[in-house]
Amino acid sequence: MDTNLLFTTGVQFLLLLLSISLHEAAHAWVADLCGDPTARSLGRTSLNPARHFDPIGALLFPALLLGLNAPLFGWGKPTPVVDKNLGRPGRDEVLIVAAGSFANLLLVAAATIGIMIAIPILGPEARQAGFLTLLHQTKQAEVLPGFPIMFTLVRLATINAFLAAFNLIPLPPLDGGQIAIHLLPPDWSAKLSALRPYGFIIGVAVALAALPLLLVPFYGVLGLVINLV
Repeated sequence: MDTNLLFTTGVQFLLLLLSISLHEAAHAWVADLCGDPTARSLGRTSLNPARHFDPIGALLFPALLLGLNAPLFGWGKPTPVVDKNLGRPGRDEVLIVAAGSFANLLLVAAATIGIMIAIPILGPEARQAGFLTLLHQTKQAEVLPGFPIMFTLVRLATINAFLAAFNLIPLPPLDGGQIAIHLLPPDWSAKLSALRPYGFIIGVAVALAALPLLLVPFYGVLGLVINLV
């Protein structure tokens, strides 16, 4: 197998595992801060991917996406939360649920800052490598100096942007749906809750069909950052 293909595939899987682990650990950290130690007692505050690994969401489904050259995302094992342990259940549940996507957005910010630091150090060809990576033109990018670093940073940003957007789709049991249930009027919440048995499958379909288009502005901003640094 092509060495560069092994590198790009391996890096993306590792970045996805890191991102999923941080997402789930953030749920656990905030739950612990809000009074529920359940997830912490199970080791779910750890960034060790084994603590959060779901074989379908973190391996089989991402492998299928890579094979189809589709945007990469996935999911980990749900983080357990016992509502009765929370000090202020309604508020705390929203904070716990929102923490996962917030952690992914922090990784987007960190990766973007990393890109802004790396390009002046690595030079203009690294800028080109980063921009080609953003456009999924990896074959052209992999021959350029600085490609491994720029590929890693750009993919870290895009994977986490997609993960945050996927999880914030307002359908239960996704995080966005859980937040919506707590914030909407009771009758609307009841109707939304009725979608729970089908919400995840619908959410995955929405992510594949619509999120690449909805994230075009983000990709555009990231492209501007790469070109203007």
